[in-house]
Amino acid sequence: MLTIAKQNIRTVTLDDIDAISRLEEASFKDPYPSYFLSELARDNPETFLVLTVNNEILGYGVVDHWEDHDHLISIAVRPDSRRKGFGEALLVELEKRLSKERLLRLEVRQSNLTAIHLYSKRGFTKTGLVEGYYGDGENAIIMEKRLVKEPLVES
Repeated sequence: MLTIAKQNIRTVTLDDIDAISRLEEASFKDPYPSYFLSELARDNPETFLVLTVNNEILGYGVVDHWEDHDHLISIAVRPDSRRKGFGEALLVELEKRLSKERLLRLEVRQSNLTAIHLYSKRGFTKTGLVEGYYGDGENAIIMEKRLVKEPLVES
């Protein structure tokens, strides 16, 4: 019998932090510590999202609100669940939850061509480079997208 996996995107709970920490460690060379993830969850209750399939966390994304822009802090999908559209689904849902008419900015490893492609596909443009940004000395590409209000469609 074929089981259909049910994908769900919801806001984070503090009970999710351990699973997100494990996902962070599996995804990045320099993972964020769990205390920082907990602070992000506390400070960004509407823009810290988890993606689950059959109630198992396969991905997460978080946007923090800075004074002059919104900042995509992190987006990650479990290594065995990549290339299935989960990262893009998280990014689309995050964008829906953000204030319109605001800049969304992120940093991405220069070597992470998959992520750069996703961000470009979603309308982000490269706006800068930070040399030696990551702990191992790798450069970060700064990418930005201006969020705009959707025009009202009259019926």
